[in-house]
Amino acid sequence: MPKFSVVIPCYNAAATIAETLNSVLGQTFPDFEVIVIDDGSTDDTVAIVDQFVGRNSRIRLVRQANQGPSVARNRAVFDHAAGTLIAFLDADDVWPSGRLNAFEKRFAGEDAPDVAYGRVAFFSTTIAAVETQSTVSQASLTVADLIAENETCTMSNIVVTRAAFLASGGFDAGIVHGEDVEWLVRLAAAGRKIAGIDQLATFYRASRRGLSSDLSAMRFSWETALSTALKLNVSLTKREIAAAEATHLRYLSRRALRLESTRGTALKLAIKALQLSPRAFFKQPSRGLLTLGAATAEALCPGAFRRLSASH
Repeated sequence: MPKFSVVIPCYNAAATIAETLNSVLGQTFPDFEVIVIDDGSTDDTVAIVDQFVGRNSRIRLVRQANQGPSVARNRAVFDHAAGTLIAFLDADDVWPSGRLNAFEKRFAGEDAPDVAYGRVAFFSTTIAAVETQSTVSQASLTVADLIAENETCTMSNIVVTRAAFLASGGFDAGIVHGEDVEWLVRLAAAGRKIAGIDQLATFYRASRRGLSSDLSAMRFSWETALSTALKLNVSLTKREIAAAEATHLRYLSRRALRLESTRGTALKLAIKALQLSPRAFFKQPSRGLLTLGAATAEALCPGAFRRLSASH
């Protein structure tokens, strides 16, 4: 029985899947299996994965008709995974070589969590050109934390015990975007410990295309996570909900700037966040001030703002 089951859902990932798989095979901790779930790809994804399968017995390929990543991940864990720890990885992301070793040590400790995550480095073209990195909370994440801002950032950053995943019932296949946050909310509401490791654990390939760039989908995912928390009778005050929404809107404002959304979109989101909870908006003073300043500049002088952004 392997220590880790690495679960990789993929759909038309021919351009990136080889780099992703090579980052797994390059791990310094060798006790793992890889389960690739192809979700009905129509490009060369399957042919590329087959080449890896032929060269390494730790990799298995499972194919299904296109049903989405949640169904793919659930099938991988419930029907195929044998590891005691489940490590999720998307088909366009990359892991540093020491990742599994760091997580193995964290889960071996006396205060082992049910879910662990690390810092994420964001890149567009190559991991040698990282644009920014996420941070990790010193405390375990609560439901209030999760609905405010998804600190885990991406499924590629998450490792969960097999027992905790099975008990959760897996991902809600009906959620198109933000299924990870809704799932984490259910885990936190059930008393599961979600803890960070303060080291780089994932390289996330940022893109202006796809669901990760859809502001309306991200907004809907926040509302879904909040709805799940309320259905589970999690005790959240009106002030906590307002603070969480303000933090989320501040995040959407930054995303709107990055994605070059319609002029003024970022400022509208920032103003709404400030109306809900100024304290939450400026909880991280530098982030709040930079977001508000950039959003104002983009709304008033979009040309100058884009020229300045392009130079940095």
